[in-house]
Amino acid sequence: MKRGSEGPNDGYGAGYALLTVSITFALTVVLGILGGRWLDGRLNSAPLFTLVGLLAGIGLGGFWAYLRIKQESGGNGSHRK
Repeated sequence: MKRGSEGPNDGYGAGYALLTVSITFALTVVLGILGGRWLDGRLNSAPLFTLVGLLAGIGLGGFWAYLRIKQESGGNGSHRK
């Protein structure tokens, strides 16, 4: 096989990068929910902090995923006209 030709292993790097983004997003959401449930149990305020934890996990995970995908795609935030 020549150097520079496309093989069956090309593109695995991008796939693994997206896999880590999705796993990290899921973990932030789950940890937010679990933290909220724990706090609700301590303060007897269910489901207030569970919902706050869910929204915080979605927000933080989504922001991190956005930054990571932007970094992987090589975007620097400037738009060409």
